Amino acid sequence: MQRYTVSLLIVLGACQPHDHGHGHGHAQEEAEEPEPLAITRWTDRYELFVELPAPTPGAPIPYHAHVTRLSDFGAVTEGTFRVRFKTASGVAAEATQNGVKRPGIFVFESVAPPAGVYTLEMSYESDVFDCGSITVSDPPTAGPEAAGSTITFLKESQWKIPFRTAWAEPQPMAKEMEIAATVEPASVDQLTLGAPTAGRFFHNPKLALAEGLRVKKGDVIGTIAPTAAGDDFSRLELAVEESSLAKAQIQRELDRIGPLVAQGLLPERRRVELQNELETHTARLRSAGGRLGGVVSPGGGAGITVRSTLDGLVSQVLVPNGAPVDAGAPLVRIGGTDHMWIRARFVAKPPAALALAAPTAARLPSGERVELDNARFLSALPVVDAASRIATWIVDVGRSALLPGSNVVLLIRIGAPETLLAVPREAVIEINTRPYVFVQVDGEHFEKRPVMLGHVDGPWIHVKHGIEKGERIVSLGGFDIHLASLMGSVESHRH
Repeated sequence: MQRYTVSLLIVLGACQPHDHGHGHGHAQEEAEEPEPLAITRWTDRYELFVELPAPTPGAPIPYHAHVTRLSDFGAVTEGTFRVRFKTASGVAAEATQNGVKRPGIFVFESVAPPAGVYTLEMSYESDVFDCGSITVSDPPTAGPEAAGSTITFLKESQWKIPFRTAWAEPQPMAKEMEIAATVEPASVDQLTLGAPTAGRFFHNPKLALAEGLRVKKGDVIGTIAPTAAGDDFSRLELAVEESSLAKAQIQRELDRIGPLVAQGLLPERRRVELQNELETHTARLRSAGGRLGGVVSPGGGAGITVRSTLDGLVSQVLVPNGAPVDAGAPLVRIGGTDHMWIRARFVAKPPAALALAAPTAARLPSGERVELDNARFLSALPVVDAASRIATWIVDVGRSALLPGSNVVLLIRIGAPETLLAVPREAVIEINTRPYVFVQVDGEHFEKRPVMLGHVDGPWIHVKHGIEKGERIVSLGGFDIHLASLMGSVESHRH
């Protein structure tokens, strides 16, 4: 449903009086003429709106036939148009026009048949329009008077804007429920990177590791500074540095006392003691260096490198930068971008309230609605946490344009469908807080109807009161007709 509040008077070209290029007579002459006939018919492919004066036997009948493609509601640009006056015994009169005068409009004349009642048939290419019964008489029979409350909106204006009409028909409709949800890669398309050993996890500062980051296979996610035999990596480094420093000090002392021992100024025992200490610290340095070397990355950096093993997006960072982790602890989750899930979380509802539930669409923060074709719930009912009573329901949407990490509103159909009179949601125009639907009276005339609405199901909205089954309603472009109504009804142009 579209909402509008009008505060300015907007002048539309649709409301400017014009005659499709045909002159108007004097006002007195027009007043004496009977109302022209306006006929609107549809096939599966085309809409016909034709205007003609009430026919007089043997007199020329000027036709102005407007033909609209229903595929895009644009004007046809070529083709052959025919008119036939038929009786039970055959065709009494026929006229053919090849090619349009202007896009969408066939303009031509033909002589009316003798007085009588005929079946009027018109056709465009292979599509035939049954235009009902018509009386040819002298004086001519007046056409039906147009309702005074109708709004005129010319075909030329309809063809220039996004415009569409549809039948008001019963539709199978179920109730629709909205649930806040998050898009994430499917578990079959996710990878959890774990800690190869206990230690501290340091993020790669060059990546700015965060959710939504796109990574490639082989990218360094971070490093683990491990713990070994109860000591973390920094203690191993300290042990190596201490052993190296002590060894260097003893070596310098040996170099200093060596000449003194040789000159007999110091006993040999002192040199032997220092040599023993040097060997001890050399052994300690070798041991500490070996333990440290076992946890140094091949590139020379400190710690064990953690790399991505697939292309995708970071869906979750589980460990803050520099935080301690145990061996095997999950660090980062990476998801591919081919297979998506929607994870919905909501306060648990009774199972009966979710009977026959099916996911239908997702609404983005921008308001755009994305239909979920072939989506399915992974479980018949949501999984409910016994303590918090929060329910989790996952929808498998397969390949989708939805981005991992996006917050959406999941739309779910629940309950058995009922057959109800419905119109497209875009057909309902909210003007100053009240809903309206525009009903097409004929090709260029419309009524603004206040309506009472029911529930919404996908692209349809139930109309309780205001329109009837089989009426032709404006499903796109109703607000433009409303703007035309602000200028007042334009009298039907006579061709």
